[in-house]
Amino acid sequence: MTQPLRKICRWGFVIGWLALFPTLVWGQCDFSPWVTVWPIQAEIIQPRQLFLFSGSGLGGTQSLASKLQQFTGSIRVYLWSSRDSVDLIMLDRLNFPGAGTFEDHTQLLLQPSRPLLPDTEYELRALRGRENLFYLFAPGRLAPGQRRATAYRWKTSSVPDSKAPVWLATPTVLQKKYEANSEGTDNYVLFSNPLRDSSKCLIKATIRDANDGASVTTYLLPWQNQLPIGWFTCGGDIRFKSEEEYSVRFEAIDAAGNRAFASGQPIRFRAPKKVACCWGK
Repeated sequence: MTQPLRKICRWGFVIGWLALFPTLVWGQCDFSPWVTVWPIQAEIIQPRQLFLFSGSGLGGTQSLASKLQQFTGSIRVYLWSSRDSVDLIMLDRLNFPGAGTFEDHTQLLLQPSRPLLPDTEYELRALRGRENLFYLFAPGRLAPGQRRATAYRWKTSSVPDSKAPVWLATPTVLQKKYEANSEGTDNYVLFSNPLRDSSKCLIKATIRDANDGASVTTYLLPWQNQLPIGWFTCGGDIRFKSEEEYSVRFEAIDAAGNRAFASGQPIRFRAPKKVACCWGK
């Protein structure tokens, strides 16, 4: 696996493909010790902006996956400004149980309970009772005298995005691989991403096994203008069975919540063929 593609595994699951923050090293795989939030590195957000939260853990009440289960329940998550405060409400929750040494993982899709004020700077905050859970969104240690603030701040747009994403073509398979490496196993398929939109988009992917009908739904981010699904050394959404038939439906969801399916029917594809391991020889 090439070094850029190896970064895909660094958040543990699909949302972690960008690996933008410092990491907690576990063997050769990096796992984030805090909740990660999309949109990543954005300065401007929509009044009804969607947020994708992602967290992992090895189980137990202290794991990030467990804490995410408490969001919008015992943990209040909200956007704060000097003249406004808006709670985030749950739109979707996806759970991916870990296996063996792999972490449990949770994805949450959240949205403000009402439109945010235009041209206003907001900060992401979380509270459990009176406890400030800023550290969930603030990687690294506080410097002496530094206030307890999160790493996520945005300014709202004054012009809401009302146009749905546009698929210029149906995504097609560009590359696939199923092979062990010194750190784990690559078992993935990369699709093209012929998508156009004025704002950043999430992709909701529903992958179905044609043989037994089992399906997995996950949120992913386009990576180098590709749509990656599968398993990437340290984590992923699904482990494909060698050369078996699958289908996938891609739904683009932009920052304002506008949606569009890539095709009217599921896209059929064949899983990669498993290649015998050779890295240790």
